[in-house]
Amino acid sequence: MKKNILALISIALLSAMAAFAQSPAMQEANNLFQAQKWVEAAKAYEAITKAESSNGLAWFRLGLSLHSSGEYQKAIDAFAQAQRLNLNAPGAMFRTARAYAKLGEKDKAFEWLNRAVGAGFVAAPQVQLLNTDPDIAALREDSRFKEVMATLDRLSKPCMYSDKARQFDFWIGEWTVQTPQGQQAGTNTITRIEDGCIILENWTGGGGGTGKSLNFYDSSIGKWRQVWVDSTGNVSEFAGEFRDGAMRYEGETHAQGGGKILRRLTFFNLGPDRVRQFSERSTDGGKTWTVNYDFTYIRKK
Repeated sequence: MKKNILALISIALLSAMAAFAQSPAMQEANNLFQAQKWVEAAKAYEAITKAESSNGLAWFRLGLSLHSSGEYQKAIDAFAQAQRLNLNAPGAMFRTARAYAKLGEKDKAFEWLNRAVGAGFVAAPQVQLLNTDPDIAALREDSRFKEVMATLDRLSKPCMYSDKARQFDFWIGEWTVQTPQGQQAGTNTITRIEDGCIILENWTGGGGGTGKSLNFYDSSIGKWRQVWVDSTGNVSEFAGEFRDGAMRYEGETHAQGGGKILRRLTFFNLGPDRVRQFSERSTDGGKTWTVNYDFTYIRKK
């Protein structure tokens, strides 16, 4: 019931915003805004906000127009109203920081910059804006800016800063893979993608077969997961944990014809240049287990 009420409220707000955006006064103001006629646009948006105090878009664009006109304190006041109406709050916070920077009030500028980052101003285009926006050039010369960027990096790349998500890093690299008899079983290239949230395996067997797996820490269940698919269509799925110095997976392979084979897959960290991958299988529901393969990874130099 609560979700339905929230949905109806959201729809009503969107409808109201759409109505504001389509009004003749708003269209005229938007045209001035697009033409970068900042003084005229500011007057037009100000008139709209007086008549329509809940028009968040008008408040936000009023702030942008005032800022571009050099009316920085008035821009701050307009962005405060946009935040009150929860319209692009992180963006309004960032632009508040810009205005304070132009006023030479660095302490307040950093206060609002940190608020913007904490509120979600962390996407790649926004990071670029922090590095290039001329209005905050003076902030980039301040030692506090490095702290802001470090916080931004942690928030935008959470997996790179998660101890759990980094437990399988010992497998990353370019490897030659050998059997216990010293014969080459294949090669494997393990890379970190999606800002460290996925470890991607690219396997090439000595006999020509290939396969890939996605490995990731699923924080929703507190487990590592692996999904493997090879060039013949075989699929294996695992879940497990890093324990006692090894990544320990359990799962199953979906065999041709619909059968399932239980699997245990363990990766032992043998040091900076060696990893052991030990695979076991059971076809009787886990009563007995046999070795599927026992590989040693040797890091390519």
